[in-house]
Amino acid sequence: MSAMPSVEVGDLVYWYDDPVNPSQPTLGWIIERPGRETVSVLTFSQVAGFIEKKSVRHKDDPFWRESEVAGAWSQWGCFALHPTTEILRELKPFLTKLKLDAARSADEPARRGPGRPRKEDAVEVEVAE
Repeated sequence: MSAMPSVEVGDLVYWYDDPVNPSQPTLGWIIERPGRETVSVLTFSQVAGFIEKKSVRHKDDPFWRESEVAGAWSQWGCFALHPTTEILRELKPFLTKLKLDAARSADEPARRGPGRPRKEDAVEVEVAE
C-alpha cells in the first residue's frame, strides 16, 4: 500500500535528500507526476538555485522499509507536503462553497424580478383595525 498523498502539479512541498532520516528540508514544487508512486520536484536553495529532482517518493512510503532496492532509490530523496499545501487543501471546499453561495445570491434578484424584495428584506406592516 502506498503512502503517496494526493498531489497536483504546483503543490508546495519539502524535499529531503535522505529518505531514511529526513531532515533539513529544501523548498520545492511538484512539477510532474511521472508515475503512480513518484513525482518530480523542482527544488530551490540559495546555494544551488533551482534543481529538478526526478522519481521522488513520499517520505512515509512503505517502499523505504519494505523494498530491497530502497537503498539505490534513495539517491532521489523524498518529499512531504508543505504545511501551506495542507491548509489550502482543507480550505478549498469552504472557498468553493463560499463562491457558489455568492453566485447564487447575485443571481437571486434576477429570479425575483425587479423591485421585489427578498423575504428577509421585506418589511412587515401591521394594519390597525
